[in-house]
Amino acid sequence: MTRVRLFFPIVVLAALTLLLGCERFSPSTSPPADTSRASTVDTSIASSDTSAADGQTTADTVTTEATGDTSANRGGTEAADTTKTAEASTADSDEAGIDRETLEDVRSYGFRFAMAILVFLFAFLCIKGAVFILEALAERSAERRLLFKRIIPIARILLWTLALIIVLRGIFSVDARSLLAAATAIGVAVGFAAQDILKNIFGGLVIIFDQPFQAGDKISVGGTYGEVISIGLRSTRIVTPDDNLVTVPNSQVVDGQVSNANAGALDCQVVTDLYLPGWVDESRAKSIAYQAAANSSYTYLQKPIAVIVKDEYDDGHVLHLKVKAYVLDTRFEFLLASDVTERARRIFRKEGLLAPATRAFIDVPASSDAPPSGDGAPDAPVD
Repeated sequence: MTRVRLFFPIVVLAALTLLLGCERFSPSTSPPADTSRASTVDTSIASSDTSAADGQTTADTVTTEATGDTSANRGGTEAADTTKTAEASTADSDEAGIDRETLEDVRSYGFRFAMAILVFLFAFLCIKGAVFILEALAERSAERRLLFKRIIPIARILLWTLALIIVLRGIFSVDARSLLAAATAIGVAVGFAAQDILKNIFGGLVIIFDQPFQAGDKISVGGTYGEVISIGLRSTRIVTPDDNLVTVPNSQVVDGQVSNANAGALDCQVVTDLYLPGWVDESRAKSIAYQAAANSSYTYLQKPIAVIVKDEYDDGHVLHLKVKAYVLDTRFEFLLASDVTERARRIFRKEGLLAPATRAFIDVPASSDAPPSGDGAPDAPVD
């Protein structure tokens, strides 16, 4: 579960890093061309032309035409060498500047990425601490247990959202347009790769905001009945009466039918089934069942107690009593049912309303070697 929760912030962070890096080094944002190279080349060419002209004039004045041509050629060669040297030095300086800028950008993004990981790790630890504190407070007070448990999923979402905002706006300085572009890219990529996970996440958001049930409620979903202990973005966890922890994906919870026993209240109705022989006086049996529920220490007396009488003929005539009472705390649900059954059976047995224990007898057919059913003596021979 922890890996799933940390997966999406890291994916978002990596995508934003790539997006910002591409925008940084795109051609549209490349630095303007250095004009010093062009001016240097123009100055060198002008100097070479002047030197060539001076050499030609000196050759015509002092020596012959052949000597002047030689001086002009030498001057042109020196000018060309000067130009190539200037170009090479300028190119080397430009490459060195680009390398330094690239190194600084890499270091900057590496530092930001490390800071983002620390922020998410700190948020994760804060969430764990907040959940631990709220769980401890919930177990200390039965009246406020449901309130503290309802705060837990909301606190998770708020802390993760705050951490994501700090990373995007504070560390990477992402504007709204870049954030929208990154969210679109991530949504398309993750939507194809993790459809089930996204479906569970949206299901978790629906559960948190629509509230068909909350943490601490007793629900029945997908054939599983128990107390909801946590509602996450991916799944809902339920503890059954047998102390088994069941994890149900949120998509199944949203798509299926959910039965809520207490709907946010601390008390809930408990139905206890009692069976008596059909010949029992139903009025007396109903009074005993009512008193058994009213005298139980687990019964919430602020709500009514009802006893339903029903005849059943599945295997003979049986009187079926349904005792409906509310329990003080949903965690005492099965203790109330057991207490009502014990109290009622004790009085039924005392007044002789329970059917006596009977033994079943099986008739075994006689074998062929058995003697006849008469007096047991064989018939006399006939002379």
